[in-house]
Amino acid sequence: MLLFLGQSTEILILLIAALAIDAYAGGFVWPRSLSRLNPAHLLGRLARWFDDRLNRPERTPRSLRIRGWLALLALLILVLPVGIAVHGLAMTSGFGWALALWLMVAFVTLRRTYDLAETARRLLQGGTLAEARLSVDALTDRDIYRLDEHAVARVAVESLTERFVAWVAAPLLWAALFGLPGLLAQAAAHAGARILRRGDEALYGRAFSLADRLFQAPASWLAGLAFTIAAIAVPTARPLTALRILLRDGGKAKDQTEGRALAAMAGALDLSLGGPRQHAALTVPGAWIGSGRARLQPDDVRRALMLYAVSGVVLAGLLAATIVVSLRL
Repeated sequence: MLLFLGQSTEILILLIAALAIDAYAGGFVWPRSLSRLNPAHLLGRLARWFDDRLNRPERTPRSLRIRGWLALLALLILVLPVGIAVHGLAMTSGFGWALALWLMVAFVTLRRTYDLAETARRLLQGGTLAEARLSVDALTDRDIYRLDEHAVARVAVESLTERFVAWVAAPLLWAALFGLPGLLAQAAAHAGARILRRGDEALYGRAFSLADRLFQAPASWLAGLAFTIAAIAVPTARPLTALRILLRDGGKAKDQTEGRALAAMAGALDLSLGGPRQHAALTVPGAWIGSGRARLQPDDVRRALMLYAVSGVVLAGLLAATIVVSLRL
């Protein structure tokens, strides 16, 4: 038995399998009719449905905050029983195992971000700036038409870091601790936070933002440690510097839950990440993290991709080590 909910090591085995499946087949483009059945897609549509009906500009700030908490509570009430039921089924039948693995593969997303960042790197080296800008549009909400070549490279590296926290480390961590209910609760909070428009975070989105930060803060530490360990296997990366910058600069990004992971990435690759960000006509201030170069090159994206991929292996190894330790207890 492991951790909470009477959880067994089978759940951890399924998490390793989900990580491996997504790493291999996560870039496959499903037909549109089938992609609509993806649990992550359905959860996003549900969060958008609540947003469309409850997040009305004519409401008072107090009313919007209450509505946000109600929407978060409603999402959790909907997903937690599903998680508990599938978790219980997985402990008793092969069909339950398959269903649990399907949910895990839907919410543990490693490959897609890698492919998008690799496309940006390739276009920075052999394409035009316009093509490179368009390639990172799916990775950021910044104004891509104001990005120069260095900023495009920085978007790719920072997106690898941010999405590793939200789409890899966080689901693995909360599923390992609380099984499928933990996985779906984290996914619900993140789905609600992702659809928020800038400015909504203090009103309707306050509940989702706080919940998402609660889930992602420890995941950022986990991702930062994974980057630090992975730096040992990546040429020119600096594992000791990654650890030092993680501890020194990880708390600078007060509004970013991925600050620890961003600091580890910056330290490992000797870069400066973060800083002010341009969103349409709005410049959002931000602290610089790291002591290296801020003018990133395509080769920096290549090294970040290597660190990202090896970090996925590190997390799989940590899950495997947890299984071994739990079986010996």
